[in-house]
Amino acid sequence: MAVRLAGGLLAATLLAGCTTGQQGAPDRESAAGEAAPAAPACEQLPERPAEADQLPALTLPCLGPGPDVALDRLTGRPTLVNLWATWCGPCREEMPLLQDAHARHGEQIRFLGVDVQDDPEAARSFLAELGVGYPHAVDADGELLRELGGRGLPITLAVDAEGRVLEQVMGQLSAEELERLTDTLLSSDSPGGS
Repeated sequence: MAVRLAGGLLAATLLAGCTTGQQGAPDRESAAGEAAPAAPACEQLPERPAEADQLPALTLPCLGPGPDVALDRLTGRPTLVNLWATWCGPCREEMPLLQDAHARHGEQIRFLGVDVQDDPEAARSFLAELGVGYPHAVDADGELLRELGGRGLPITLAVDAEGRVLEQVMGQLSAEELERLTDTLLSSDSPGGS
């Protein structure tokens, strides 16, 4: 009870951004033994050697069905990675923008959400409620967040088709910022792009 109260107070006081502080293990069933709502499936990714400007060599469990997600294997097409949590108000506010961008650009750009230090059941319910149609991985311990040097959420990364991080945006995205990121990713995948 005290942990929930502390978590609620933390979330309520972080209006401008979210800092980490909650942890949850990827539990696919509720405490009552009921199956939690399904999240979109993760895809199997190819192996690739490490480079300095790519995501860390971390493998995170998929929030929905499907294989674990090896972040350093996000290649083959541009990827937008968004670190978020249900206890983060700005994360919740930007999620519909991300879903709209996925609906428009999901054929050209891979979208991947990373649910950080959160209750996976709450995350699955939130995604189902909004009708989010792209896969999400679970960073229960905040390892990716630490590797990126982030102290709060949300964080959004633009990753090109070669797996290189082109841009990292800390904080809540506006519609204009998200459009700029998707344009960057689309141009990186075209002939003459980076």
